[in-house]
Amino acid sequence: MGEQLYEIVEGVRRAKAAWLCGRETIEAQISGGPVFSIPIRSLRSPHKDEIDVSGLGGMRWDRVLRGTRAGLPLPPIEVVLGSRGKTIEEVRVPQDELDLFR
Repeated sequence: MGEQLYEIVEGVRRAKAAWLCGRETIEAQISGGPVFSIPIRSLRSPHKDEIDVSGLGGMRWDRVLRGTRAGLPLPPIEVVLGSRGKTIEEVRVPQDELDLFR
């Protein structure tokens, strides 16, 4: 049997930022239940193909990325069991944002 997969309900930005920062796991919870550590490779994004970096989306992305890089505690992501969507690696970030990250 393969690894359990999870669909992100809330927290694609946090998962992508953690992945970009080289993290292998992220804190998550199912329906407000107990927090547990989950491998980022087990996450799927069923609704978001790209991180929005325009307007308020850009401000949220910047805040999450800076916090993740600084090692600040962020709220756990919300997940459900499931396998629909793209892997976190496949979720795109506009190239100019990646250039700023490096």
